[in-house]
Amino acid sequence: MANSDKQAARAFHDATKLSYINLLSKPPLYKTYPGQISISLPAATSPHMPTLEAVFLGGSKKFDIPLDLASITQVLHYSAGLIRKSMSASAGEVHYRAAASAGALYPIELYLVCGDLPGVDAGVYHYAPAKNVLTKLRAGDYRGNLAETASDDLIASTPATIISTAVFWRSAWKYRTRGYRYCFWDNGTVLANLLATSNSLGQPVRVLTGFIDREVDLILGVDSVEEASTCLVALGAPDESPAAPVTSLPVIDSGNLGFSEGIIYPESGLLHLDASLTSAQEVANWRVMDHTGEIYKSLRIPSASLGEAIANRGSTRRFAREAISQDQLLALLATSSASMPVDFGGRLTDPYVIVNAVDGLVSGAYHYSRQESALELLREGDFRDEAGHLCFEQALGADASAVVFFLADLELALDRLGNRGYRVAQLEAGVLGGNLYIAAHSLGLGATGMTFFDDAITAFFSPHAAGKSLMFLVGLGCTGTPNRVRPFRSKYGVLKDSLARGATGERRPVPDWLYSN
Repeated sequence: MANSDKQAARAFHDATKLSYINLLSKPPLYKTYPGQISISLPAATSPHMPTLEAVFLGGSKKFDIPLDLASITQVLHYSAGLIRKSMSASAGEVHYRAAASAGALYPIELYLVCGDLPGVDAGVYHYAPAKNVLTKLRAGDYRGNLAETASDDLIASTPATIISTAVFWRSAWKYRTRGYRYCFWDNGTVLANLLATSNSLGQPVRVLTGFIDREVDLILGVDSVEEASTCLVALGAPDESPAAPVTSLPVIDSGNLGFSEGIIYPESGLLHLDASLTSAQEVANWRVMDHTGEIYKSLRIPSASLGEAIANRGSTRRFAREAISQDQLLALLATSSASMPVDFGGRLTDPYVIVNAVDGLVSGAYHYSRQESALELLREGDFRDEAGHLCFEQALGADASAVVFFLADLELALDRLGNRGYRVAQLEAGVLGGNLYIAAHSLGLGATGMTFFDDAITAFFSPHAAGKSLMFLVGLGCTGTPNRVRPFRSKYGVLKDSLARGATGERRPVPDWLYSN
């Protein structure tokens, strides 16, 4: 009976076909709300503060400037806005956004919940980057609702809160289950820009990652499955007016994501569900804010304005094998690794570095101490081939002046914060990586994120990195000409292929870390 049932063979054959990702199922990059009322935003003024200062201070330098529509526009545009367009001869129009995104898939959406402000009425809004408009989803003051679900009374009197969501299928379409990680990386790069832009405006900012997930989703009208809330950013100084009350929440338009449904990857959905907070007590237990506003210890080297750095940002496709200076690398590491005003305490992530070509530093593997703002040499040597291999066999890792790897002790994070600790570890690494992006461009350097062989990186930096997991990495250096991908094959890639095909490995010692991926 079973042998005559052809379904098993058909199902197996279909499941094991090799093909390129299905371009017909690629989700649109923008969410829309057809028929809803929209507010056209003014052209965003360019943030003028030097980038290294704006990134490092992370919201600790304040000015007595009221929050208004122009300020909100600047924050939204330089966080997730459409910065420029180009025309590809083969594929048509290409859109470039303010923050880096894995695969240029842009899974992060931004929403605004605010009271009455100059130029914008109290309400709940969705930010549409392509049209530079705010779409009104709810009229009225819902800051009290947000304060209740976040167990944070100050939100009710804070002028505005920006909420980020992830549209999971945008990343999963290409990266499948691993796309869940990429959503939080991308959330981090957007948040890096948002924090720096807010600081350039002198606006106080607090990042809240603890909230009752479903209740925030209800405020925004999103479904918690295809799209879900990931982060709240309270923007502006709380005022002395009466706090906004809790208001009833009628059902609202959920918007159009442009696809009927994405493929379900059970591991991602289960993790997001198990990492959700469901009660005020869980949120209260989560809140461990300890941002201290540390002293600006980064080397004071000139950097372009934040607006210029973001406007010119773009992922490098080829690095020239040229050296950068020790001062540049140390300034980038110190600036990007500063603490953030977050509610989970921060400091989950440690930067490790492979130095290929930095004047004043020997080539080798390093650990960077965020507390002491200092590099520690772990092992001296020329590791260009190793860097190329660890960066998923890409020339970018081998050609970069330095590659920065952000590793976290996941067991420690999970013990302390539960499953939600995984989300915020990825988020924090994304912020640090996003900081590196814009800081590098402000110094006239190139930067790019890359995928990687997870366990091999831990093994490479061990014993110092034993027990830690890579969250995100960024290559740094001088952009090559032409800025196009260079074909690459490391000696380790060749060796592994030979071993996989049956070679014994007797003629060349195989390093232990190579077996870890």
